Order: sequence, then C-alpha cells, then structure tokens
Amino acid sequence: MLNTLEHEMPVHQGRRSRGTKGQIVSLLRYSPMSALDLASHTGIAGSTVRRHLDVLIRDGIVLQEPVRVSVGRPKFLFSLTESGTQHFPRNYAGLVTRIISQILLLTEDQTSVLAGRSLSNEVYDRVLAQLIDDYKHRIIGNTILERAEQVAQFMYLEGIEYQVRYAVDPDADHERVEMYGLGMLARYEDGLIGRSCELLSELLDARVTLVEEDHQVGTQILTYLIEK
Repeated sequence: MLNTLEHEMPVHQGRRSRGTKGQIVSLLRYSPMSALDLASHTGIAGSTVRRHLDVLIRDGIVLQEPVRVSVGRPKFLFSLTESGTQHFPRNYAGLVTRIISQILLLTEDQTSVLAGRSLSNEVYDRVLAQLIDDYKHRIIGNTILERAEQVAQFMYLEGIEYQVRYAVDPDADHERVEMYGLGMLARYEDGLIGRSCELLSELLDARVTLVEEDHQVGTQILTYLIEK
C-alpha cells in the first residue's frame, strides 16, 4: 500500500461527498474489518479511525465484536448493524438493465454456441464496451484524481461502486491515485478482474493495475492503482 496524504480525502459516490465516517461505513458495508484495516484502506490515522468508530457504535450504526487470537491483545472486528445497512439502498437497476439489453441483442446463432462462462463473458464484455462508449467522453478532469472522482460518480449511478483516494509514492515523480472496487466489482475469483482494469484504464486514459497484495481473502474490496 502506498503512503497517503495526511489530510482526509472525501469518498465520492454519485453526487455525494462523504467524510471519514462515510468512508468507514462504506468499507464496512461489504466486509467486517479491524480498526487497523480501516486505517490502512482510508489512509487515516488509527486513533482518528477509532474515534469515529466510537461515535458510529454509539449511534447504533456499527457493531464491535471480539475475535479470538492465539497470542497478544484481543482483536476486534467492526461491522454494520441492521440500521447501518439501511443507509445503502441497492442501486443495481442501471447495470441490470444493461445486462438484460445485451442478452436480448444476442442472435440465435450466438445463443446456440454460447453457454455458461462463455456466455457470461460475452455479455460482460458487451456491457463494459457500452459503459466505455457512454461515459468516456464525459470524463474531462485535468488530473488523474479529478478523472477518478468523475468515474466513481458516473459508475455509482450504474450500481458500480468505487472509492477514490489520493496516494503518494515517495519514489515516484508523477501522480498516482488509488481506487477501491467494492461489492460486485471485487469478486477476485471470477476471472473478470482484468476486464475491470480495462474498463478503468479506458475511462481514465491511464495505466491501471491491481494491487494484489492488498486483497484480503473473505473481503469484497480490491485496490486499483491508477497512474498516468
């Protein structure tokens, strides 16, 4: 994971901007995490994350549960309560409509030879191509960070969720940005991660790589590194 700026960067979802609590709640939406994990993913100091967690627990948004460890201090995982999950209505209508439309556009010859994974790959590729055609010309930011924020906003409207964080590599002399793919886009095992990188690369006009060492088994969060 790259080092991050000390100041807090907002999380962009649709037309809303969220602060630290929003980042924490968005991450916990998909997987229970420790305070250390949350600090790593948000780039915010652990003590600051803990203070926000205390407030979220007090407000009934987040639940803290102990986890057994063989040695050392007890570990705690944080997750959303039922009340917390109600802050996130599912927004998959746009994406589902695109998928159904592409299925209906398949010819009889195509449906006769495609099945299972090959069929899903064909539909997936068609949907990504359509997303690129619909949005690429609308991404007009001057910096990678601005463009990443715009992509996150547009994709949220489609039911595809990203978080954006500015990242600093002390060994690099150019701009880098991290994007977290959440939920549907974070299925590490499905063989489609390369296509997700291609989608971001086309929309951002930048090089996109998956930070594989940041992937945690059992979570639904992936880290993409964006650089010009």
